Amino acid sequence: MERSDAINYINKAVRTSSIEWVSLTGGEPMLFPNLIEELVAYASEKGLKTELVTNCFWADSPLNAERSLRRLRDAGLDVLNFSADDFHQTNIPFERVRNCYVAGKKLSVKMVVMTSVSKSSNLRLAGISRLLGENIPPPGILDTAPHAAIGIESGFTPIGRGAKIPKEDWLHDDSPEFGGCNSILSDLGVRPNGDLLPCCSATATLPALHLGSLDDAEFMNLLSDAWKREVFRTLRTRGPAGLVGNLDTSKYVNRCHLCYEVVKDL
Repeated sequence: MERSDAINYINKAVRTSSIEWVSLTGGEPMLFPNLIEELVAYASEKGLKTELVTNCFWADSPLNAERSLRRLRDAGLDVLNFSADDFHQTNIPFERVRNCYVAGKKLSVKMVVMTSVSKSSNLRLAGISRLLGENIPPPGILDTAPHAAIGIESGFTPIGRGAKIPKEDWLHDDSPEFGGCNSILSDLGVRPNGDLLPCCSATATLPALHLGSLDDAEFMNLLSDAWKREVFRTLRTRGPAGLVGNLDTSKYVNRCHLCYEVVKDL
């Protein structure tokens, strides 16, 4: 995303009262560290909270991890969200995750560890806790002890490259198959070309859920138009199962997987 476009989208987010957070994600946003630092500072100055989603490749030494994260913290970064699992660690040494975690703890940056797993995964949240030498609890745990990070473990969604993983390795989670989706038209995404996405899942990229471009309109206008469409009202109130009749939900690992398969045929 070009700097001028990102600044424009942040300005439009500020003019939308329901938007409180800006999450900088990708791909890997830290391929452009100077841009990320500038956008964190700009969004923070405008009163938005900021999050960075990263794979920690840049934390190749404790010194570099602390140096980079200190700059981001001083720019106003509120949350560091990093990935750690078998899929990411194929390319990223776990030591860089450790460097990132230690730096975040030292600098008192709130952290979230995201872990995608399959049935055969070796690296899960409990293993990450052991490797870091500290407990990384899931959110909402009733524990009075302070923690430097929370951890979220979920099964991968078999879409894109994930669809190449054998079905016998798919891990079905316990998310409800029915009921409304609170993420739709709430957890928004913006593509580098300005397209506004209605959620952060792969389903958001499908033509049936196209919202329009922020280059041509405000968030409020695009969202107002979207709420007039039956597909979004149904997803919000009844979830993806509300878009079809009888279906075998056992074929889907989670609600996002079900939603993708339903919406792609609309």
